[in-house]
Amino acid sequence: MQSPSFSTSRPASAGLLAALLLSGCASNLAPVRSVGEQTQKLSAAAHPMLAGAADSCMAKAMRQQLIMATRFDAQGSELAARQRCILEEEMSPRLLALNEVLIAYGKVLVDTADGKVSSYQEQFKGLGDALGGLEQPGAGAPVLDAGQLSVVMKLAQYLSTLATRRMQKANLRELLAHQQAVDITSNALKNYALNIHLPNLREEAREVDQLRGAVGAMSGAEPLAANYVGTHLYQERKLLAQRQAAATAYAQAIDAMQQSLAGLATHLDHPQDAQWQAQVDAFAQRVAVMEREAALPSPARW
Repeated sequence: MQSPSFSTSRPASAGLLAALLLSGCASNLAPVRSVGEQTQKLSAAAHPMLAGAADSCMAKAMRQQLIMATRFDAQGSELAARQRCILEEEMSPRLLALNEVLIAYGKVLVDTADGKVSSYQEQFKGLGDALGGLEQPGAGAPVLDAGQLSVVMKLAQYLSTLATRRMQKANLRELLAHQQAVDITSNALKNYALNIHLPNLREEAREVDQLRGAVGAMSGAEPLAANYVGTHLYQERKLLAQRQAAATAYAQAIDAMQQSLAGLATHLDHPQDAQWQAQVDAFAQRVAVMEREAALPSPARW
């Protein structure tokens, strides 16, 4: 009988090394996977804040016109606000591009922890069936009986786990070699949240409080209009408070992410170290707090 085709030109150990992939490795690198997942969650939650830079600028500019103008022209004020917010219109795509870097970085961490080495998987897929199907020439009896095959496959599993760990660690070391770029990217986004976005939100909140006071003063003369506008401003003030809390939580989550990634460099050979696991857990908690703060809600357009 013709035996199943299986290339014997490659060293047998190479086939065995890659035949079984990941069961032990994936669990050992679970904290790495968690960091990758949380990094992706962090970036996804930041999207509304980064995409809404222009909308936030428009809301602020329109509100300022409403406060300062003796005769408010909504259409003219909108055109003026758009002109004033050109920089923010241009900024949002750049901020989102930086955010995509973190999303991709998180995905690579997850893929590495999961041991996705597709070239090896495809090259040696079906090794167990191939070995089990080998027969002695002319006799039809298997070269390896079930017990022998089990012993060989256990060895293959052990060796492939070691090989996969080496490949995973090599990938992680390559990722860590770019840690400075990740820090620069995440710091740029954090600085935007703390030094541009958050001060703008605080200024907007003061303006809304000023408008609410003015509306309250006119409630006796125009109660319906005052109640309607007052209700809108109340909701807007609540949203601004949520967005301030979310921006602060975002910056804290960025710090926790950077600490987790720095810890990975220190504990690469011991990824289940308790101290680093505590950093990973703290990162997850920071991301959960940020998500609870309405996932950085963006402003409604005027």
